[in-house]
Amino acid sequence: MIRNERISPVQLSFIMIGFIFGSSAIITPAVSAYQDAWLAYIIGWIGGYILIGIYAYISILNPSKTFIEILKDVFGKYIGSIIGIFYIWYFLHLAGLVFRNLGEFMIVSIYTETPLIFIIISIALVLAYSLKKGLEVIARVGQIIVPMMLILVISIFLLVMGHYEVKNLLPFLEHGFLKVLKVSFSVLTFPFGETVVFLMIFPYLNDKKDLFKTSYISLTVIGMILLSVVMSNLMILGADMLNRQIFPSHITISLIPGIAVEPFIAINLIIAASMKITMCLYASLIGIAQLFGLDDYKPFINPVVAIAVVISIWVYDSLSDMVRWAGEIYPYYVIPFQIIIPLLVLIILKIKRRDGSSAL
Repeated sequence: MIRNERISPVQLSFIMIGFIFGSSAIITPAVSAYQDAWLAYIIGWIGGYILIGIYAYISILNPSKTFIEILKDVFGKYIGSIIGIFYIWYFLHLAGLVFRNLGEFMIVSIYTETPLIFIIISIALVLAYSLKKGLEVIARVGQIIVPMMLILVISIFLLVMGHYEVKNLLPFLEHGFLKVLKVSFSVLTFPFGETVVFLMIFPYLNDKKDLFKTSYISLTVIGMILLSVVMSNLMILGADMLNRQIFPSHITISLIPGIAVEPFIAINLIIAASMKITMCLYASLIGIAQLFGLDDYKPFINPVVAIAVVISIWVYDSLSDMVRWAGEIYPYYVIPFQIIIPLLVLIILKIKRRDGSSAL
C-alpha cells in the first residue's frame, strides 16, 4: 500500500453509507418501474449483497493488497496493469458522472442562475484539499457528518408522511415482472455495484475480520434509507409524475409546510455526493501511484481532479442526455467492472488457493 493509513470498521461503514447514498438520492433508476419502483429497488438491493460479498471476499483473500495489486497477481504484470488502467478510468469516469449529477441538480433546483462549471470547480477545489489530507482525515470527517445527514433524511421522511397515498402503489406488476427485473438490474449497477471502488479502500481497514459484517451492516442501513426515499416519492407523487421528474425528491421535499428545507437538502446532497467523488478520486490516485511503483499519490491530485472536472463537462450534452445515458447505457457499460472481472478474479483466487493447499 502507498501509506500506512488505517481506518476503523465504524469509519469504513460511514464512508460506505455516504458513498452509496451519494447521487442515488438525486437520481434513481428504480422510477422507470413506475408503481413497482419499490419492488425493482428491493431486488436490486438484494443483488447488492451478492456483489459486496464478492468484493469483500476478494479483499479478505488478499488483506494487504488493493485491487490493482490483486489484478497484477492474478493476470500477470502486463495484462493486470492493462486491466488496472481500465479500472482507473472507470473510477475517474464515475467521479465525473457524480460531479455532473450534483451540478445539474444544483442549477436546476436551487442555483438556477449559476454556471454549471462554477459549481463543479468550487466543489472540486474543496475535494482536492481533502485528498491532500489523506484517507484517515476523510474518514474522520465522514464519521461526523454522515450521521447528521442520515438524521436529516429520516426527519424529512417523517415530516412528509401525512401526504402518503398508498393507492399510488397499485396496480401491482402492471407492466410485467420482466420490466421490474430490467429496472432492478439498473438499480444493482447504480448504486450498489459501484462499491467495487472499495476494493481500493478495504486494505486500509485496521480489523479485516469485521469486513463482511461492516459491509453488510452498511448496505442494510443505507438500503433501508434509500427504500424509504423511493417509497416516499412514489406514494406522494404517484407513478406517472415520479417517472416524469428528473429530481423527484426535490418535489417531495417542497411539500413540507412552513419549513424551507431546500438549503439543508442541498448541503445533505453535497456531503453525500462529495463523499462518493472523493472515494472514486482516491481509488484512482492509489491505482495510478501503484501502476508507476510510487510511494505517494499526492503529486497526481491536482491533475486527476482536473481530469474528473473535464469529464463531468464533456460526458453529457444536456440534462436529458444525462438521464438517458444513466438509464440506457450505464448499466451495460459497467458490467465488466462491477461483475465479470471481480467474479473472474475471485474464481481464479479460489482455484489458486485450492491448488496451493493441495500441493502442501
